[in-house]
Amino acid sequence: MSKLPFGLKAPSKGTVIFCSVLGTISGTIYASTEFVKSARKAHCDKVSFLADRPCGVHEMPRKVCVYLMPPPGDSIEKSRAWFREYVKPILVAGAVDYDVMEGQSKGAVESSVCNEIKRLRREEATAHTTLDSSSTNVDDSVSNQEDSYKSNPFAPVVQDVQKKIEEQKHYDGVIAIGRLAWREVLSGVAKGCHADPFEEPPKAVEEKKEEGEKLEQEENKAQSSEEEQQQQPAAVEENNMTFDEQPKEEEHAIMTDLADSTSSIEKDQQQHKDHFSIPRHLSPVIYIPHENIIGWTNIPYRLYRWITDYTRVEWIGQYAVDTVLNEKRPLQIEDLDMGESEKKYWIGEEAEAAVKEDVPITLEDKVRTSLSTYTNKNSS
Repeated sequence: MSKLPFGLKAPSKGTVIFCSVLGTISGTIYASTEFVKSARKAHCDKVSFLADRPCGVHEMPRKVCVYLMPPPGDSIEKSRAWFREYVKPILVAGAVDYDVMEGQSKGAVESSVCNEIKRLRREEATAHTTLDSSSTNVDDSVSNQEDSYKSNPFAPVVQDVQKKIEEQKHYDGVIAIGRLAWREVLSGVAKGCHADPFEEPPKAVEEKKEEGEKLEQEENKAQSSEEEQQQQPAAVEENNMTFDEQPKEEEHAIMTDLADSTSSIEKDQQQHKDHFSIPRHLSPVIYIPHENIIGWTNIPYRLYRWITDYTRVEWIGQYAVDTVLNEKRPLQIEDLDMGESEKKYWIGEEAEAAVKEDVPITLEDKVRTSLSTYTNKNSS
């Protein structure tokens, strides 16, 4: 064996093994990071032209609502990280604003969506009544409008700005990350279409009850002093009450009971009354998969997915690209029961209970036909 130049010595077997392992790990991490950056950049380039496009004077950016729920047996932080890593960069690159709604408990997302649908229906109903009432005074309104335009040349501009601000209350799209959020979004839409739009939420009713109870307590305190002063004359009057007055009080009590029973029946009839209607402008909805891989047995697969994270960026990022490009199509029956592949990663006692309670996601046709979703190029 020839000697190495400059007096160098051959590395030992341990050094070679250490350097080989270190180089392999470092090269893998570097390659994975670069592939992730290139995959994310490719998606951002698909939508960046929308951010570079000049925005009109009275034009507002698009806005979507993102619903998150904690995966069974884990925390909400996993859903936040999923959105932050795979969805948010594409929304930002496409100049799409977003609101993140987190459902910490079961039914929170459903109630939020239901209240939003009821708000849309309530606004349409009030707008319809105002249009009917204003149609009788069209000539007066036109003349007043012309006078306001003459006195204030900026009146049309202000009205346009106010209209755009009102439009910001409506989302241009709804994103549900994970099967649980997707289920509650669809069920919330269905319940919002069937519910009474003018029904107050339970919290508001409880607050009003508490306020009423406080007012009653204050009134009782104020009247207690007066009643104490009138106790002695009242006792004398009760003793002098004739037998003819007692049946009148009994009849009055019977009549009040009948009135209460009839009012309760009317309330029950109102509750069971069908208030079904669908808002004219329903936001498109889209499901984005969420794989929460946990458990000791899944550690090798987790390492593999960590190394090949760029494939997940390409896969999940395409859903966000479809949302930003705003290419819509009707919601089909096969689009409802999504996320079956997520259930195999639901591990733990809470997750097992969620798997047992999970049933196929369905939606009545009269609601489904009014909904739309974004064109998913992953399936094409």
